[in-house]
Amino acid sequence: MKKNNSVTLGFTLIEVLISIVILSIITIITSTFLQSSINSKNLVFNKSADILQINLFGDRLKQDLVNAVNVPLLDQRGEIMEATFQGDINAKKFSFVTRATSNTLSSKLLLKVQYYLKDNELIRRQFFAASPSSSEDYYETVFITGVKDIELEFSNGTSWFYFWPQDSASKKQIPTLVKVVVDMGEDTIFTWIIDPQVRSYYE
Repeated sequence: MKKNNSVTLGFTLIEVLISIVILSIITIITSTFLQSSINSKNLVFNKSADILQINLFGDRLKQDLVNAVNVPLLDQRGEIMEATFQGDINAKKFSFVTRATSNTLSSKLLLKVQYYLKDNELIRRQFFAASPSSSEDYYETVFITGVKDIELEFSNGTSWFYFWPQDSASKKQIPTLVKVVVDMGEDTIFTWIIDPQVRSYYE
């Protein structure tokens, strides 16, 4: 009697189905991991971009305030406003005159600058002179986007105020400290307290 030496090669239907299920599970896990990695990368990239914006704003603000000059501001008609620094928490803006700078070098050229919040953007407006001939003679830089709110405070050395100037004496001086608080929402708040280092009175 002969033995049957033939061997059946291949997979049964159940084995194929089990293989498909296992491969599907591996694919889902792998794709989920990849998507999570991509999301994490995008989150880190966006956070890094936001931090860069914040740092650039802080550096520019400090540079402008440290180079502030105690000279009168002019209004849109070119008339003296009897104030060398003007800030208002309700208007979400402040203005002053500063020396033009190039990298770390300052020059004798004086410029009027204004920082303000508009449409959730923190903007720096720079005029081309301390007393610009036209209220439209400026260029703007958007430093921070997605800003929920800003708070401004100005110190005379003993007290903090939400606007500047408050009296005839403060009209002739730059605040001893300027505080800018930027609220980005989601409990993310950045605060700068800068000393303009200007102690002289305008005469």
